[in-house]
Amino acid sequence: MKLTAFLSVLLLAGGAAAERLTVAPDRPEALYRSGEQAVFTLKLTSEEGKTVADREVRYYLYGDDSIKGKGTLRTGRDGTAEVKTGLNRPGFIRLAAATGTGKEKVEGSGGAGFDPRKIMPARPEPPDFDAYWAKAKQEVDQEPLRVKLTPVPLADAGQAAKIKLFDVELNCSGSGAPVRGYLALPYAAEAKTLPAVVSFQGAGVHSAGRPVGRALAGMIGFEINAHGVVNGRPREFYDALDKGELNGYRYRNMDDPEKIYFRGMFQRVWRALQFVKRLPEWDGRTLIALGGSQGGGQALAAAGLDPDVSCCVAYVPALCDHGGLSVGRESGWPRFHWGKGYDEAKVLPVADYVDAVNFARRIKADCFLSTGFVDLSCHPSSVYAAYNVIPAEMKQIVNSPASDHSVPRSTFQAGEEFMRRHIEKMRRN
Repeated sequence: MKLTAFLSVLLLAGGAAAERLTVAPDRPEALYRSGEQAVFTLKLTSEEGKTVADREVRYYLYGDDSIKGKGTLRTGRDGTAEVKTGLNRPGFIRLAAATGTGKEKVEGSGGAGFDPRKIMPARPEPPDFDAYWAKAKQEVDQEPLRVKLTPVPLADAGQAAKIKLFDVELNCSGSGAPVRGYLALPYAAEAKTLPAVVSFQGAGVHSAGRPVGRALAGMIGFEINAHGVVNGRPREFYDALDKGELNGYRYRNMDDPEKIYFRGMFQRVWRALQFVKRLPEWDGRTLIALGGSQGGGQALAAAGLDPDVSCCVAYVPALCDHGGLSVGRESGWPRFHWGKGYDEAKVLPVADYVDAVNFARRIKADCFLSTGFVDLSCHPSSVYAAYNVIPAEMKQIVNSPASDHSVPRSTFQAGEEFMRRHIEKMRRN
């Protein structure tokens, strides 16, 4: 797999000219063995691309293995300075650099991985993990599926002539809320002919998106919102929920295995999959779970909960390796140790049931994951802890050494290509 290093660049617009501060490791893929040394080059240039010499640059080191450090350097005649660092065990280091202050401040950052393919989950899975989720799924399945489909008009006449769109509500016993989302599919599709893409949302409170593009491409598109709230309301409606009823949802009942919030969220994931599989247009074979961040964690859960999921695409997935901090690594979002009243002895054994690494252990579907080496939300160590235990024969991870909690266009395109190839494979077989 070919990896490309993206230079992290932040611009300063103050004064007469903008400046750039880049942070780049000495290897383009930013990957090293444990015990090796990474050399970061910090380069300061003017808007015209000229080097800026003899400028003070502050740097800060963060990462696994409890590595933390800082220092001050001055750029040389070529506008550069070097920082050498390393790790003696598998993990990641992030280097953040800055020069100037206030409006004159310029920043850049970069990261490096050390034997990331050797990173393993911090904690063993619960011995009753499968029984726990069998019970949770049974709570949902015991109530016959009731479907409410509300047609949604499409303003684009060209789209309206080709596809149909519905606001969907599904009952979901035990989860605390119904499943709500948007379903889009082509008109007049024959039975058992369409692949399906089920999409999940990132953190926060939002309406589901409308998967119109999937339907226009000849697929079933179903996107659900994370909380089972009504769709299509003004932004202010969701902001009010985020500040009120759903404020701090990620830490709710985090020490109770029956009430931890993500249990209900994953039950809605399960219900959404069962609904799509009942659609007469579904080809009966190609079922793709897709999401980013919290949605990526849901996609991993989907593939671990339902063996009918044939492909999983999880960009910068959250909800991975909740116990990372206990072994000197960064834990994945939501970092339960940030929650009010956190008690490690009570919370981590419960969080294990909703840890994406434990769903990952069960995934047989084709899998695509991505990570950014300077991601402060879903730390790359947590992502690799999940990726490394996926037993699927076909799996791929794309690294962005200087990307934060985002998905570069090239990574998004790689994920789309991964899905396209998967659909073609399923059609051939």
